[in-house]
Amino acid sequence: MTPSKENANAGSVWIRFWSPTSALEPTPAHASAPERAAIRSRNYVWLKTYMDIYILRWGALWAACLVLALLATDDAVPGVLFAIALASTMASFFGLVSMVLIYRRAIRAVKDRTA
Repeated sequence: MTPSKENANAGSVWIRFWSPTSALEPTPAHASAPERAAIRSRNYVWLKTYMDIYILRWGALWAACLVLALLATDDAVPGVLFAIALASTMASFFGLVSMVLIYRRAIRAVKDRTA
C-alpha cells in the first residue's frame, strides 16, 4: 500500500517549512457540522499561534532576495541574473503578504469565536 499524493505532500519537510496550511488538520468528508466547526477552530488557533514563524521565514527570504537584487544591479552581472533576482524578490514579497493575510484571518476568526 502506497501513501496518497496528498499525504506525501503534507509530509514533505520543505512544504511544511514554507506553507502553514500543510500542517493544518484536514476535515474529513463525513464529519458532521459541529466536528467541522471544531476542526476549523483548532486550525485557526494553530495558525494564530505559529504564523509568526512563517512570517519571519518569508520576511527573511524577501530581505535576502532584495539584497540579492540590489547586488545584481551592477553592470558586471548579466541581465538574466538580475531578472531572476527581481522575480524572486517579487515572489517572496507576495508570499510574505499572503502569510500576513492568513494570520489576520486566523486572528479575526479566533476573536469571533471567543466573543
